[in-house]
Amino acid sequence: MAYPYPTNELERLEALRATGIMNTGTAPEFDAIAELASSIFGTPMSVVAFIEDDFQWFKAHLGLDIEHTSREVSFCKYTILQNEVLVVNDATKDERFKDNPLVIGEPNVRFYAGAPISLDGETNIAAICVIDTQPRIANEEQIAQLKKLANIAAALVRAHQSENEAKTLEMKARQRGKLLSQTARISKIGAWSLDTNTLIAEWSSETYAIHELTTNEPPSLDDAISFYPEYERPGLVKKIVKCVDHGVPFEIDCDFITALGNKRRVRCFGEIEYSEDGTRCLIGIIKDITDEHENAKRLWDAAHIDTLTGIANRLAFQHKLDSLAERLSDDDDCNFKMLLIDLDGFKDINDSFGHLAGDKILCSIAKRLEDTIPENAFCARLGGDEFAVLMGVQNEMLKPEDLASELIEVINLPVPYEGHEISVGASIGISLTYQETRSCEEFQQQADLALYHAKQTGRGVCETYNPSLTEAFEEKRQAFELVKEAIHEGRLLPHYQPIFDLSSQRIKGVEALARIQNKDGSIVGPAKFWHALFEPKSALAVDETILDIALRDFAEWKSKGLDIDFISINASSLCIQSMDYVERVLEALAHNNLQPHHLKIEVVENIFLDDADSKITHVLERLSEAGVIIALDDFGTGYASLSHLRDYPVNCIKIDQSFVSGLGESAGNTAIVQALVSLGKSLNLDIIAEGIETQGQLDFMSAVGCTFGQGYLFSKPISAHQMSDYLKQASFPLLGDTNPSVAGKC
Repeated sequence: MAYPYPTNELERLEALRATGIMNTGTAPEFDAIAELASSIFGTPMSVVAFIEDDFQWFKAHLGLDIEHTSREVSFCKYTILQNEVLVVNDATKDERFKDNPLVIGEPNVRFYAGAPISLDGETNIAAICVIDTQPRIANEEQIAQLKKLANIAAALVRAHQSENEAKTLEMKARQRGKLLSQTARISKIGAWSLDTNTLIAEWSSETYAIHELTTNEPPSLDDAISFYPEYERPGLVKKIVKCVDHGVPFEIDCDFITALGNKRRVRCFGEIEYSEDGTRCLIGIIKDITDEHENAKRLWDAAHIDTLTGIANRLAFQHKLDSLAERLSDDDDCNFKMLLIDLDGFKDINDSFGHLAGDKILCSIAKRLEDTIPENAFCARLGGDEFAVLMGVQNEMLKPEDLASELIEVINLPVPYEGHEISVGASIGISLTYQETRSCEEFQQQADLALYHAKQTGRGVCETYNPSLTEAFEEKRQAFELVKEAIHEGRLLPHYQPIFDLSSQRIKGVEALARIQNKDGSIVGPAKFWHALFEPKSALAVDETILDIALRDFAEWKSKGLDIDFISINASSLCIQSMDYVERVLEALAHNNLQPHHLKIEVVENIFLDDADSKITHVLERLSEAGVIIALDDFGTGYASLSHLRDYPVNCIKIDQSFVSGLGESAGNTAIVQALVSLGKSLNLDIIAEGIETQGQLDFMSAVGCTFGQGYLFSKPISAHQMSDYLKQASFPLLGDTNPSVAGKC
């Protein structure tokens, strides 16, 4: 495959080889640039590639296990032809790359963005690029940042070249005088020598400058080593001794404190030199790499520190988790624990006070976490309002449950913001034993399950993982899959239970109840999939499916001339709060040529507890104004007050079957039912008694003036076809009657 070369290819190769960087191995500074580039673009892969005559070599490679490729298949060979960023949105549609082995095979490149790296602004020797397996479009901000990273990479290459040149010149010099005079001219690089017999040292002027010493007398070896902090000295001394005793050259980076107390970072090189008279000297150079070190640290921080809160981010957390797991893989006695923390009510704070208030909360919580956790623990913000804490073996005396309780307390403390005292809660999930998983993913999943359970059981608590949570999660997962598959295959269907006028014992309406028809034809009720009804996406799908099918069946019955006034459906708060619920209901009625009064929507009392912003009330009012009937289901069992009957658009109350089934068992229960009926009548509300199963219950509810009733005495929930036949009957025998009926077949 032919490909273009830069017009200055020979000069380019010369400049590249002069850097001495090829095949020098990975370096944290370049790795940080690659990680930051990948983070900016959100891509799984990024590389810093140097392009030789016939191959490209990766100084840093994130998401790729290879260190080089042929130049023939390289995308970067085009990047170095220009000074601007090369962007390939979809390689399969680009004539230059569509047949490239890296596109049609692993790693299946689709998106590529590369910025050239030049030392002089004209000669491009390398490129920094990001790669994705999915097509995408880069924005201007991302492209601008990639250019900046290319400039940083160029600076690192220049620093490497300078350091390499200095090292080569100074370490190969045979005369100390020549070595000292050469290195003195190099900025922030000093030369030194030490006679191993007399321990007499010689320093260049720059070496004194790095130490911030004004004297011209070099200190003793012990005094020279004292410039290094105590934690650095053992490693440095070990390198020196090995060099003196065995002739092994050394290179080491250390923290360093000058004579004036200023903190620096230095890089030291040393090797043994033999003079003509046999004298053995230890010679070397010292370089102040403070600026280089701080730049690298800033790059590392950009990739590993959460910019808002200043604590570790998700990437740093994952690296910490992986390193702990790797360290413990050879030590069965070691262990660590994980706490996952999710803030309760944080979204409400953002909605009420704005995102600046939310940011203030997150920063305060992060500071409290750092101040509260043990010294050897590690905390990070994983994203949004989720945090994590890792506790190692050093914290064995502190129970994670006790720490979790303490964290919940400090998180609950109010945060002052513009004259307000804002409080937020927290739920915590704990995973205790890494050894029992030996997988970071499984270990984190256990904490996730515990956190999920904590939020489901009331929030503001901590839960510790146990195997039963996995079983419960699997039960919920199966419920979600059952509902999803049933909707997709058309097996989620309403079954209908008739609602009778108790005075005439004629059918007035039906209630649509969700059922799933298994593949073998058997029918299961909500007991098999109730978990899915508490998950927003599943609950919304169930409500919408039942609404559509129920209105279609009702319209068909009406078209056949069957005498029925309304159809009743149940609506969850999740469904009612969806963006277009009112429009969807009214459009579904119109689509089936039905009037709003044909539909009765049943809501439970507790729905009003979720209505702090009156959104649900507004939806119900719009439906009621359109003519839809609103019924309050399971009345008397929830937390609604009598004011709800007065303040909300309720046309009907349904007395819960627990009261009806208890008739005759206690005077108190009977009195409650009488009071509920009397209350409904006084407010001109229709009253429906649920769960009528005996003739005695029917007689009592009729006697006290209850308007309507439903229950197994009349009919179990039945299919649409069976209900059609049932409605055609001239009379409706009760299930206890001896005459056969459709109801009796259910």
